[in-house]
Amino acid sequence: MSSGVVQMVSRLLVITTLLFMLTACGSLAGRVKPGDAESAVLSSAGRPTASYPLPDGGKRLQYSGQPWNQSVWNIDLDLQGRVVRVEQMMSDAAFAHIRSGADTRSDVQREFGPPAYVYAFPMKDETAYMYRYFDSAGWYAAMFVYFDPADTVKRTETGMDPWRLNDNDRGR
Repeated sequence: MSSGVVQMVSRLLVITTLLFMLTACGSLAGRVKPGDAESAVLSSAGRPTASYPLPDGGKRLQYSGQPWNQSVWNIDLDLQGRVVRVEQMMSDAAFAHIRSGADTRSDVQREFGPPAYVYAFPMKDETAYMYRYFDSAGWYAAMFVYFDPADTVKRTETGMDPWRLNDNDRGR
């Protein structure tokens, strides 16, 4: 085979693998159900991108596709290691629960995972997390969560996903 064909086949394999991985993250709700054991979750979904202790003593397994995928799945386990909740966090409804003046950077990361990007605004003495998602109408969107120097949420703003603005794509 020529080197051009080998390169093309290699690229197709990489793209296919990436699409498979993104599709796997996108379908966690169908593969993980309340009552499943943690071992079954790990067998089905793989290693989480993050794990957090929950206030009731349980544990959260988080599967984030950020920055390249618009999904973050939280799978909450009880004290016995059984699934009690499976939730897609990249939604307008989930973001509506962020409390300005009360939630901290740690709270936001526990709920939504690491951001796709962190912006610094030194003249305003604040930083912002950007989360990429599809809004309730199905458009590419970004949620910006702004923090003060004490790491408390100042405000949130929804806008167009800036990473999609130059993709010759009108949002779908």
